[in-house]
Amino acid sequence: MTSSAFESLTFWTGIAAVGLTAAGALFGCLSWWFSSKVNSLKEEMSFQEETNAGAIPHLQRAADWTGKTTVGLTAAGALFGCLSWWFSSTVNEMKEEGRMRFETEYAAKMKTAESEVIKARQETAKALGDAAAANERTGKLEVEAAAIRERAARAEYMIKAAEVQSEEAKAEAARAGEGTAMALAETAAAKERTSKLELEAAGLRERAARAEIELVKVQERIKPRRITETQRTRLLEVLKPIPKGELDITCLMGDEEGRMFATQIRDTLKEAGWADVHLRIAIFDKSMSGLKLRFRDRTTIPVFGLMLAEALDSVGIPLSLSINSQVAEGAIEFIVGSKPDSP
Repeated sequence: MTSSAFESLTFWTGIAAVGLTAAGALFGCLSWWFSSKVNSLKEEMSFQEETNAGAIPHLQRAADWTGKTTVGLTAAGALFGCLSWWFSSTVNEMKEEGRMRFETEYAAKMKTAESEVIKARQETAKALGDAAAANERTGKLEVEAAAIRERAARAEYMIKAAEVQSEEAKAEAARAGEGTAMALAETAAAKERTSKLELEAAGLRERAARAEIELVKVQERIKPRRITETQRTRLLEVLKPIPKGELDITCLMGDEEGRMFATQIRDTLKEAGWADVHLRIAIFDKSMSGLKLRFRDRTTIPVFGLMLAEALDSVGIPLSLSINSQVAEGAIEFIVGSKPDSP
């Protein structure tokens, strides 16, 4: 039985106890009146014995009946009073148990919430540390690129100097051909030196070419991902006719390059008529890189998701497909991870 039912019984048993006690008091007054009337008649019997002889038994029975009724009503009132007290104490005990149970559950929930908050703070601190490490790595790559540019410039200067020396050697060889045998020997030596210089120049050119290739790779690694104007125009042409659906774009917390790229993708999809598209920022594992389309299961992959993947791949924005049971039925999730190290 619930606390509200006990409270209702307490109220009505209290009302009954008061009513029965009041009725007992009323009948007690009547019993007292009948008794006093009988006594008064008995005193008058010596004067009016014949007149009141029939009234005395009648009043005596009425007095006895009201007395018994008074006792019964008083006992019933006492019983209902006891029941009211018992119901009241039971309700108080139930309320106390409910209060203690609520306080225990509240304390447990607060403890759980505090542990979740501490865990979230730790994950946030870790994500911020990863972002700082990524920024530091980008700075190192930029310094490395500057050093490669400097080496390439020196290589170009050495190539030009070698070419000048080669021309001077050829001129000396031409002049030596008009002289004596000693001049011919000097010409042969000059030719040999010219050959060595040309070989050295070829080696320097090869080193400069490798330096340029390495520089391009470094520039590609640190270059932020963006949708070019040509890609955007082509995407709008391909995306506008295809069906649309619910799409969540999620990027990594602390990755500013990924957030800018995800924002550009969202704006392009909205311009193509994609109304139900949302950008969220979340905490991923460091291994989450590149672009991914996630679906709920393989049997119910939305058609518009596959068409979206084909459209992005057609303009040179490749992405991978994966299954995740947390994705809503009939929806897709677009993950923009960190930029891969390799171009």
